[in-house]
Amino acid sequence: MKIGPSSGKPHPAIVAEASAWFIEFRAGDMNDVARQHFIEWLRRSPEHIQAYLEVSGAWAELPTSDPEGKIDISSLVARARSEADVVALSPVGARPTEVPSPEDPRMLRHWPRRAVLAIAALALLASVTVRLLGVGDFGGSYSTGIGEQRTIQLTDGSTVELNARSRIHVHLTDQQRDVTLLEGQALFRVAKDTHRPFVVRAGDAQVRAVGTEFDVYKKQSATVVTVVEGRVETYDGSGSAGSAPIVLSAGEQITVLPHTVTKPTRTDPVVATAWLQKRLIFEETPLRDVAEEFNRYNRRPLTIDDRELQKIRISGVYSSTDPASLINFLRSQSTIHVVETENQVRVIRREAN
Repeated sequence: MKIGPSSGKPHPAIVAEASAWFIEFRAGDMNDVARQHFIEWLRRSPEHIQAYLEVSGAWAELPTSDPEGKIDISSLVARARSEADVVALSPVGARPTEVPSPEDPRMLRHWPRRAVLAIAALALLASVTVRLLGVGDFGGSYSTGIGEQRTIQLTDGSTVELNARSRIHVHLTDQQRDVTLLEGQALFRVAKDTHRPFVVRAGDAQVRAVGTEFDVYKKQSATVVTVVEGRVETYDGSGSAGSAPIVLSAGEQITVLPHTVTKPTRTDPVVATAWLQKRLIFEETPLRDVAEEFNRYNRRPLTIDDRELQKIRISGVYSSTDPASLINFLRSQSTIHVVETENQVRVIRREAN
């Protein structure tokens, strides 16, 4: 598995945990139990992996006077002091003679390696905290895999329910709360804050709210916005001053396509959010859209090459955790033949007898 750098910024608490693990590994005395705990910590969240990679990457970028891994504390502290927003603190009651001078590395040669690493790590954190976290800027990137759902608690008190195969990027500042839905579907429960609008961008749609609950589904060809509670303002992709917002109230839905926005329609929010209860509800839904939804939850994708079959309308309630519930229904259709392999579930036209 290849892990690339993320554009999100890890939460400060996660960065602190990652730094503690990094110090443990640099000290070189971790036992098997500690290593297992570290692996479990990594598996809990993609943000843990991201934070550890960024901390280790920042360490690698710092200057060192020894290619064998010895630490140049003078350079680290000098670099930390040169950063903006860094304030030097002195321990209460400590005498100046008790604190080794960073300008005198000889005093550090007699210190245990763990103590030296701790000092270096503090200097590291001081120098990279602003770069990694920013000031008054909290956010991150979150994603789910096939069939996986996740609840994300944001620092402003809002929550995001992330559906399967979905990705979001969160960017919170003192002026605005921004979320970009890069892929998939999410239900937003927005904490009320009149001074900081909550804006969600997804494809060609932009949704602006203060305190409300709404669902955004970024499909391949369009973005569907459904309001569960409260009111939201929906714009086309630009959200520019020249574009008038469309106000949606609870129980209303809108579809945003490239350069086109449909009129709001009444809908049942229970249908739009049925995925929270592991249900797939279709009401005269084209089979191509049914396949797109089915494939969010199943590793064997449903494929339909025949364009006419893609237009067949499907209705019913199915389980997202039991692919057989939909597959068996398709098998029962007189015009459809289902071919299952290890890699896919293929829908083809049934030949006339």
